[in-house]
Amino acid sequence: MKYCKVVAIMNVTDYNVLHLPIQQMDVPGVTVSMVKGFGDCVNNFSPYGFSNNMKVEIYTSAEQAEVIAVELAALGDQLTEGGGVVAIEPVQQLMNVRKLQN
Repeated sequence: MKYCKVVAIMNVTDYNVLHLPIQQMDVPGVTVSMVKGFGDCVNNFSPYGFSNNMKVEIYTSAEQAEVIAVELAALGDQLTEGGGVVAIEPVQQLMNVRKLQN
């Protein structure tokens, strides 16, 4: 099976727009990280123009990745001004690491 990573970077204030749709999608797991950066909108009141953003990462099958990315991108009308980006990255290998039960 081929795997991909769906990455969405959006304003941290848009978490409330994303969390329910992500829960309703059949995703195997999700990671949300707080990051700083800028895109279309530069924060002129902060060093380097950075604003607080979130990075959402979802590892999934290649078939499901496009469906998830399209659904996330469709939320664009509900996002804070400046929106964000959604990308699909190929994953060469994915290993599930966990402690074995005795």
